[in-house]
Amino acid sequence: MAEEPKAPSSAKCVVIGAGIVGNSIVYHLARLGWKDIVQLDKGPLPNPGGSTGHASNFIFPTDHSKEITQLTLESMKQYKEMGVFTECGGIEVARTEDRMQELHRRMQSAKSFDTGDTEMLTPDQVKEKVPYIDETVILGGFWTPSVGVVDSLRAGTIMRERAQEMNALASLPNTEVLDIEVTNGRVSAVVTDRGTIATEYVVIACGCWSPRIAAMAGAAIPLTPAVHQMKDIGPVPFFADAKGDIEWPIIRDMDTFMYERQHGTGLEIGSYAHRAILYQADEIPSNEQAALSPTEMPFTQEDFDLQDEHAMELMPDIVGDESIGEKYACNGLLSLTPDGAPILGETPEVKGLWSAAAVWIKEGPGVGKSIAEWMVLGEPEIDLHGGDVARFYDHHKTREHVVSRTSEGFIKTYGIIHPGEQWASNREVRLSPYYAQEKALGAVFYEAVGWERPFWYESNAHLVEKFGDAVMPRTAEWDSRWWSPIINAEHLQMRETAGMIDLTPFAIFDVVGPGALDVVQRAAVRSDGRGYWQGHLHASVESSWWIQVRPHHHATWHEPLPRGHRWCARYGGQKVVRRSSARRWQRADSGSNVCDDHPRGVGAQRPRHRPVAHAVGHVERGAPLWHVPSY
Repeated sequence: MAEEPKAPSSAKCVVIGAGIVGNSIVYHLARLGWKDIVQLDKGPLPNPGGSTGHASNFIFPTDHSKEITQLTLESMKQYKEMGVFTECGGIEVARTEDRMQELHRRMQSAKSFDTGDTEMLTPDQVKEKVPYIDETVILGGFWTPSVGVVDSLRAGTIMRERAQEMNALASLPNTEVLDIEVTNGRVSAVVTDRGTIATEYVVIACGCWSPRIAAMAGAAIPLTPAVHQMKDIGPVPFFADAKGDIEWPIIRDMDTFMYERQHGTGLEIGSYAHRAILYQADEIPSNEQAALSPTEMPFTQEDFDLQDEHAMELMPDIVGDESIGEKYACNGLLSLTPDGAPILGETPEVKGLWSAAAVWIKEGPGVGKSIAEWMVLGEPEIDLHGGDVARFYDHHKTREHVVSRTSEGFIKTYGIIHPGEQWASNREVRLSPYYAQEKALGAVFYEAVGWERPFWYESNAHLVEKFGDAVMPRTAEWDSRWWSPIINAEHLQMRETAGMIDLTPFAIFDVVGPGALDVVQRAAVRSDGRGYWQGHLHASVESSWWIQVRPHHHATWHEPLPRGHRWCARYGGQKVVRRSSARRWQRADSGSNVCDDHPRGVGAQRPRHRPVAHAVGHVERGAPLWHVPSY
């Protein structure tokens, strides 16, 4: 046996992972001009044993997230260019009226995000396209002709070979990462069982193993390996003359959280209906120990029993045929995150250490292109802020939070999720000093980065009658879900008098140094004489800021000076306050000291905020007051 080559002593960038995402990243980095890239994977090529090797590989382009839809469309484009995409069409079927309404909403998302032709089908029309279903158990379907299946292993090989052809890449399979060295807060080397590689950049693109690799550098990628069950039955007489892997439309039986697709002469059935079965990265077997591959765990039939019944209802002629046996079944591992989004970007803990984790096959090439653009050009063409690794605060990174949220979220994979729907698990993590008082007033709490934040107070219900139709009542159930007319009534009342707002969940950042004023003026869009108002935009609204000079009367705050004084930027978001927003304030010419602080405090809303503040606190006449600006 030939001796395995040693790792090079240095590289510009080391990409850990040779699945669809890692292969895409090395190709797109090379395409953008980077040389001296090293790719590592502890498994063999072309299938190193990750989730890419056992994925079902089908792609439905429409998602309610614009970000995910754009990544999917970009990925489809690349798969087609590589000649590994087979278009077959796909139908999402509904068994309930609620699901039919959801499919109409998906139609709107498809139109909004331009995913191509789509159509609502009657049960008979579904039957025409997929003759082997029982149309009597469904109410209709959502037809997308552009749905298809890809060969993700072949795609990864093509991209890896293209990077090698550009003399930009050295790939080292069967190579174990032992450590990641960090010097002065920046990644400096990757230690492997073949030697140490000094490097400026490291990209963690190793799926289920990502948390373990990130921890080597003192960073966190909060995800968990989780089971997705699937089985392949066959040979199926109906598919006996199949000449390819897929010739009939894929069915997603959304109300039972499963899908069925032709797989050559067999029928593949996948499930998201079972209990959440979670692992830790250290529990995944090695390539040598695994019976199939490390991410193909033993099948647990008891978790699939209900899914067998649902599949029998929808496709009785195939699933009910006793002559058709089981060809293959596994508990396949994939990566789940606490909020269901991928984990992308440079880690806040370590500069030069990048994450490309929790990415599905349908988004892989698009993510690879976007991460490469982000690293090389400074910004990706597709806005990735929804998947930015910097969105996680310390409490998000705990095992308790990851397990509780992924256990709750797994069953929602095919669920009907309202945009305002709140998580039920791991709540009351961060409580304001005023929490008990707010609760006594009948506060309905929403979560904002762990904080329990009142969205309205039931004690103000009488204001709805006072303002009548001015509260703009919502008559549609979907529009009025996770909402109350009390919200608008409270705003109207504050416009007449005043209101006190708990500012504890709002973060504070200091911007200091000789260039601080210039940075503030470049960032802000409006000043009302007392400070600057800024909506932080990056393709969409990330956060909102209220910027003021630090009051001179505080002992630790600086006296205002013409150019070099200290500015305080206070920001907050309805759902998520992103640390990534703060990074945009860090400029070399400002010498900024960015601190993330959550002091106690309340804000008084105009027009009569000052008398209220004087009445409830010890505030000197003429002293600056924190307030929430009117807009």
